[in-house]
Amino acid sequence: MRASPPSFAVVSLISDIASNADVWQPLLRRKTAMPALSEALVPTERDVIVAKESQRQMGGMKFGRKESVAVQIDGKEVAVPVGVMRMMIAAVARLAEGKAVAMMPVEEEVSPQEAAEILKVSRPYAAKLFDEGAIPSRRVGTHRRALTADVLAYKQREKEARLAVLDELAAEGQRLKMGY
Repeated sequence: MRASPPSFAVVSLISDIASNADVWQPLLRRKTAMPALSEALVPTERDVIVAKESQRQMGGMKFGRKESVAVQIDGKEVAVPVGVMRMMIAAVARLAEGKAVAMMPVEEEVSPQEAAEILKVSRPYAAKLFDEGAIPSRRVGTHRRALTADVLAYKQREKEARLAVLDELAAEGQRLKMGY
């Protein structure tokens, strides 16, 4: 099983959002290397405490139609795309719950097992999706591989299809005056 974490830049951004420097400084001075994109960031007890404080401070952030937000990194203001900021806020929320956080490049290839973890389905079902072409894939020897972007696109299509069915059911309920 391969998991992928936030990069050093994301962790640096998180550190600068928290205004309480004595909370963040020990984390920044940690002698352990930052995780590579092929590893998960598993939070320590201290990480959870810091993430909870950061989450409290970021809780009311509203971005509206902005394309980017200004973030202070080592005293220098940097423009960060709003989408990246939203991902960071979601990552901080997971860390605050004591859960590991991973980030994976969408051009990376994944196995049926990894696709199954992304889709929250069984490995045999993910392999079936590969074999039937529902998720474009290729074979490398005897192994199947698909792009992470294709797995995420499949996940989005399925979500949209589920929502469309729910809308139809709600409309039918309204038409039949079922009270919801």
